[in-house]
Amino acid sequence: MGLSQTAWVLIAFILFFVLVGKKLWSALTTNLDQRKKLIENELNEAKKLREEAQAELNASLKKQKEINKQVLDIINNAKSTAKQIEADALKKSDIIIKRKEEQAKQKINNAQIEAINNIKNISAELTIKSAKVYIQKELDSKIQKALYSDSKQKLKEKL
Repeated sequence: MGLSQTAWVLIAFILFFVLVGKKLWSALTTNLDQRKKLIENELNEAKKLREEAQAELNASLKKQKEINKQVLDIINNAKSTAKQIEADALKKSDIIIKRKEEQAKQKINNAQIEAINNIKNISAELTIKSAKVYIQKELDSKIQKALYSDSKQKLKEKL
């Protein structure tokens, strides 16, 4: 009984896989196990890098919040300082305006007093001149001497 060629090929094929298959299978599984470990290591490293990146992101966000808070504090401080400077400037300008008003009022009062004194001096001079002219034209010398003596006496009494 003879086996056909196809049967021999089948037997050879099965024997090949039985003899070589064990070594091939162990080499294949070893290779796949190594590949599996390599992939697991890469995944673990990727997770570790992701966690580090997340930590950096959180730290950066925290720093950004702190910086934003500092910026807002600086802005609020600048606003309050500007308001204080404005209030101080208004107070100082009010003081200066009041001082200038007082100086102007004092100058006006001095000018009025000077004008009144000038008017008094002019009116006194005018009165004296008109009295002198009247006395010279209307009164004779005896009456003039009597008036002069009488005025001199009254002046001495008052002084």
